[in-house]
Amino acid sequence: MEKRTLLAVLLTMVVWIGWFWFFEPKQPVQNNQNPIVQETNTADSSKPVQVDSNTVQTAGVNKITAGVKKQIKEETINLKTDKFTLELTNKGASVSKANYSERNIDLTLNEKLFGASGNLDFSVHFSENDFFHGNNLNSDLWNVVKVDQKTVKFFTEVLIEGNPLRLEKIFKFNDKGYDFNVEYRFINIGKNPVKFRDGKAIFSPSDTLGPKLDYTNRYNHMIGIYSVDDSYSQNTKGGGFFSKSGDSKTKSGAVEYTGIMSRYFLLIMIPEQFTGTEMIFDNREKTGFRTGMYVNMSEILPGQEQVKSFKIYLGEKDKAMLKAVDPRIVAASDVSTIIEPIRYFVVWCLMWINKLFGNMGWSLVVFSILTKIVFMPLTKKSTDSMKKMQELGPQVNKLKEKYKDKPDMIQKETMKLYKDNKVNPLGGCLPLLLQMPFFFGLYSALINSIDLWNVPFMLWIKDLSMPDTVFAISGFNINILPLLMTASTIVQQQQTMVDTGNQQQKIMMYMMPFVLLFVFWTMPSGLVLYWFLQNLYQILNQVVVNHLGKKAEA
Repeated sequence: MEKRTLLAVLLTMVVWIGWFWFFEPKQPVQNNQNPIVQETNTADSSKPVQVDSNTVQTAGVNKITAGVKKQIKEETINLKTDKFTLELTNKGASVSKANYSERNIDLTLNEKLFGASGNLDFSVHFSENDFFHGNNLNSDLWNVVKVDQKTVKFFTEVLIEGNPLRLEKIFKFNDKGYDFNVEYRFINIGKNPVKFRDGKAIFSPSDTLGPKLDYTNRYNHMIGIYSVDDSYSQNTKGGGFFSKSGDSKTKSGAVEYTGIMSRYFLLIMIPEQFTGTEMIFDNREKTGFRTGMYVNMSEILPGQEQVKSFKIYLGEKDKAMLKAVDPRIVAASDVSTIIEPIRYFVVWCLMWINKLFGNMGWSLVVFSILTKIVFMPLTKKSTDSMKKMQELGPQVNKLKEKYKDKPDMIQKETMKLYKDNKVNPLGGCLPLLLQMPFFFGLYSALINSIDLWNVPFMLWIKDLSMPDTVFAISGFNINILPLLMTASTIVQQQQTMVDTGNQQQKIMMYMMPFVLLFVFWTMPSGLVLYWFLQNLYQILNQVVVNHLGKKAEA
């Protein structure tokens, strides 16, 4: 009975942790593309469009620099706030470098991963094709003016359905916060009204976000995020368990924000004084993780302008930081409200202990010892309960033999036997159940807390937030701690297993260490280390108890 309950607890944990192992969506490469938007032009459509040397044809728009006689040169502008060191470039009017000064971490990748530029581009797209494939606005040189120490304005001219439009992209930073503003101004400089295709445009923050990590590890993946109708959701590549794959994922409704999440950071684009009408995500396999929003664009009369302003959050997945910018984006921290307080307690304990030891690995060892000490009274009760159950094993077997054709009577008489001898069949599971919150809190901390990123322990364990891979064989990583943990689990089982005569139960118990090996193989090494230490302490505790028992009998 007690072993069955323990088995149920372990299986629940395996299901909880291993769910996404089996249902992580995989997306095949898609080759179909949306047709390129054709501009209004009187030229023969079978021939290349003839434009002057200062006009470039793009998907969705014609970018014009004809108003500028001299050639525009590539230019960068450097800015600094209390939180960031920034570099903006007029090539694509984007942020080419964003260094998180508090931790000296680059949040721009500055290399073409996933087919992306690595910049924080805050693009505007005039069609779905633009959204997937970009337009020359992302690569051409814009005019640029540094308005003041914290404001930079980029501007250029485009043709919308043959009508000239001045497009301005204005970055407004501030000294103290993790937020800034990006404002888009669409100014009609022609003689005719400007209408946007379908009356909409698509705005998106970026398709990648740093820091640079080993993206072969599942914990380091980037994902798209969004909120529609006050409901936060995430975008991952592929069709998912209940949906089909395709070039894009969309969801209609009031879009409060869209963005991108890396393992430790968020980039979120929040419309000010309006909402989007539909979310769109680039679901193609070998591309970035761009999530945009459709925004209604009204007709612009000659000499008039239309302004769309967005607040941008760039920072850690921290609820306090997010709430300070906008309470609506707090859900993007991606931390369970149940696990969150335990996670923060675990991190606080580790950071406090680390002040004494200066090594997070040893701090984790000390933390595991402290948790073992706290639960020592329960562990003693558990050990006593299991010892009594072992002593009652022969009597239980007699009951099974006596009532072999009456399983209900076996259950009833076994429970009566336990009650008469003051044995709690659940007593052995209680310490494990009470330690589960700490385990899940540590799991969340190692997965999401930047304080535990890149922290080494000793010997081959170089980063507690990653598996302790020592080498690879044909692309398969060999990790040491999961093997040690599995061996310790087997030893612990041998010490405590009660023979009930149930062969199926025995087989399941023997299989459990190897199921755990599979689940823990790619877990952060800090988590596996914690589990291994708990097993080791329990083994030593059982050895002492057995020794003292033999001494007492003698």
